[in-house]
Amino acid sequence: MEYRPQIVKSLRTLFVSREHLFTDILNIATAGEMRHIMDAFEDGDVYDFQLSHVEDLKDPNVKKLVHLIHEMDRVLEEVKTSNHILDTELYEREGDLDKRN
Repeated sequence: MEYRPQIVKSLRTLFVSREHLFTDILNIATAGEMRHIMDAFEDGDVYDFQLSHVEDLKDPNVKKLVHLIHEMDRVLEEVKTSNHILDTELYEREGDLDKRN
């Protein structure tokens, strides 16, 4: 495999990992410090939580994981910038990227 497609693949992995970690943070927060908020929702309700909703929580585990997400975001942006990788490249299907290079 060529270098650039491997960088893009790694960034995709980082992005997906970040999303999984964010979901885990929400699950921890809503089982603990944000439990009372979940009482306001009914089954089937959908809400678009953002990182800002959990950044000020006191739970030490949530704080550490939020810090990790910030680091992941920083690294993702640095690698994208230093390799001139566009967001559109990260959202292309992997087969399309392989054909292009």
